[in-house]
Amino acid sequence: MKNIVEYISCVLLALIFGHYLNGRGGFLIAAVMIIGAILSIALDLYVRRKITLTLTGGALSYFGKGDTAEISVTVSKSTRLPTPFIELTVTASENLQLDENDSRIRLTLVNRPSEVVTKQLKAVGCGGGTIAVSEAYLCDFLGFIRLKLPLPEGHLTVGVLPDIVDIVPDRELLRSAVDTDSDDEDEEKESAATTYTFNGTAGYEHRPYIPGDPLKKVNWKLSSKRDELLVRLDEQLVSSSRVFVLDLSPQGFGVQARDRIIQSCFAVALYMMRSGYECELYFYGGERRHIKLTPQDDPQQLQTLMALSSPVPESAERIPEEAFTDGRGATVFTDERRAEFFLDLSARTPEGGACFITYGLSAPLTANMWTVDAEGSFHKI
Repeated sequence: MKNIVEYISCVLLALIFGHYLNGRGGFLIAAVMIIGAILSIALDLYVRRKITLTLTGGALSYFGKGDTAEISVTVSKSTRLPTPFIELTVTASENLQLDENDSRIRLTLVNRPSEVVTKQLKAVGCGGGTIAVSEAYLCDFLGFIRLKLPLPEGHLTVGVLPDIVDIVPDRELLRSAVDTDSDDEDEEKESAATTYTFNGTAGYEHRPYIPGDPLKKVNWKLSSKRDELLVRLDEQLVSSSRVFVLDLSPQGFGVQARDRIIQSCFAVALYMMRSGYECELYFYGGERRHIKLTPQDDPQQLQTLMALSSPVPESAERIPEEAFTDGRGATVFTDERRAEFFLDLSARTPEGGACFITYGLSAPLTANMWTVDAEGSFHKI
């Protein structure tokens, strides 16, 4: 608007100059300015239909935290006329870092039919990410009008892989509410001893030895009796239901909270598989997903699937009801911080059936709540 007022003022001054001083130059200047404004706006309206925007990511699909990737925005025209100024804004989800200076593009196509602009982005948190051209405008040379340009269809979807880490029981796992000391029990009690896990459900204490297990975990007395090496699971995650739900709030509570929750859920599910247990996992990744994991499954396949984890849309069901069917308990990994979410879910599940793994909470909002810190350690709230 300011440009228009200033331009009109200049035209009026030229007309005044030509009228009062009887100068043809003033009328000529005014005529040139009026014609120039008309041509500038006409060019803007015409070229707008001749411009095409394309967003590409090359080989961009999955990459790890800390890695960088390159995206390209191609601006092309189907006319020989020069284009006015083209202004684009590229946006990325919070787990993909794109500098503010890199998010804005301003160019004009004069003597070339197209131009490719590349931008670098960095993965700062695991889970699904999106890149899109959120705004596109065509501004005439005189700055009178800004016309919206058609945006590229769809957006780029990428997956940032969670790290594959080895959970150390005395540091990374949630300990049981009641620890079982197998060293003080006899052989028969040891064979039937149980532990309590996230949701308070009892589980078996031993499993066959797997190469790589710490030798200090081998129950030598029971192993000699059964003629096979058995490993004590007194500090491991053992659950009869073994159901995990990954919930990412649509409100969003920061990339760090989201990254920690996805990473901890992946680490626990992976630990279950490596410990010889089957488990189920519910999460949202473009659609509601339910996968059953066995010790024979490829960990990298789980890693790839969880790289697509994304916040649950507000229109979708946050926690699937089937996760708590048949009286099963479930462990919910969530970045949610609102008390009503936890209270409502606790009221809809069997007593003691829900356990919550959160990030950033210092006081419990309901029973059986744990928090995971920035180093990936679990602590009961």
